[in-house]
Amino acid sequence: MSGHELEALVEAVAALRARVVPLVLARQERRSRGVSAGERLSAPQHLTLLALADGPRAVTEVAAATGVAVSTATRMVQWLERAGWVARQAPPPGADRRRRPVALTPEGRRVMDEASEVVRARLRSLLGRLDARGRAAIVDGLEALALALQEEEGARPAAASSASSRSARRGAGGESGEAPSGRMPSRITPR
Repeated sequence: MSGHELEALVEAVAALRARVVPLVLARQERRSRGVSAGERLSAPQHLTLLALADGPRAVTEVAAATGVAVSTATRMVQWLERAGWVARQAPPPGADRRRRPVALTPEGRRVMDEASEVVRARLRSLLGRLDARGRAAIVDGLEALALALQEEEGARPAAASSASSRSARRGAGGESGEAPSGRMPSRITPR
């Protein structure tokens, strides 16, 4: 792909992003007024519950599974704990008592399942409006985007990777308050 073709593609994608993001945000705003907990659940909250679906995990594991800084995952877990959807468990015998695994509560699993069905229903509604060619284009495009994002994450220089790891182990986003590379900044989570 030539430099000119790449620039044209970048401009087209940026223009689409400018059209799509406000629609997504408006949908999230309407959803935040939903009737049920599953309808009101934000994407980061839902991803956190999904990270716990297979069993208890340390907050550092939740952070890694959701792609956020440990401090962000900690605040998210605290919020979900106050809602009664997750609970901290006693550490295994002989383990560090300060590191208590987090697990879904039965109510948290119900909310997670409900939110997953809300997402699937929304996707059914949107994808059902497309013809076969449009549906195939969506899948192909998202697969290509996911691959590019995975390659970009894998291509990070070792120095940046170890700096991110050190920052994540400290539980902070670094000196400037920014999240480690590739992670969401902590200010986007609910308080």
